[in-house]
Amino acid sequence: MKVSDILAQKIAEIESRLPVRFRRAESSFQSILESTQSPEATKAAPLIDSSLLENTGRTTATKYPLVSGSYESVYPRLSQAEIQKLMPRIDAAIEKFSEQFNVDPLLVRAVMKAESSFQPFALSTSGAMGLMQLMPFTAQGLGVTDPYNIEENIRGGVQYLSWQLKEFDNDWKLALAAYNAGPNAVKKYGGIPPYEQTQKYVEYVLRYYDMYKALK
Repeated sequence: MKVSDILAQKIAEIESRLPVRFRRAESSFQSILESTQSPEATKAAPLIDSSLLENTGRTTATKYPLVSGSYESVYPRLSQAEIQKLMPRIDAAIEKFSEQFNVDPLLVRAVMKAESSFQPFALSTSGAMGLMQLMPFTAQGLGVTDPYNIEENIRGGVQYLSWQLKEFDNDWKLALAAYNAGPNAVKKYGGIPPYEQTQKYVEYVLRYYDMYKALK
């Protein structure tokens, strides 16, 4: 079998698990497939109303101001109107799991904004998935079986954030740095790691938090 045939087969397998088809004009799908796809990332279709995905005007070329990772992966992006239709469900999950894990719901919202800009299907080139951008092994450790399910993803992300808050004595900056770069990196450097991306991440999340607090 030719390499091109194998690639086409793999693309078809992944597309069969998603409610919309990929548009592949912007980048090499082979490099994306090799660097980001995992069984955890593709084994289940997101539990979302497929009627919200019928907007033929949507494009995968949209760039959102995300700071958590590199978002060159091709994934189904929802329009702002579609996201607004999902917000009651997202809001309910944020409130439920923030209360369950004793985390400020506005902080959760700020993390979600920085991580995915409320895109349920967000997939980074490092393999982070969904609203709270869970890495495959993190999701597995949290018992998240479908990272693209809104409730499962938020539950896992809030639980992981609560662990970091407890680990770093409720120091928000250190907990956010740990959420982004990992707790070992924070411990290694005795504070926010000297990574520009992580430093910006902490800054953006706290800025979003202040914005949501002002709107409350």
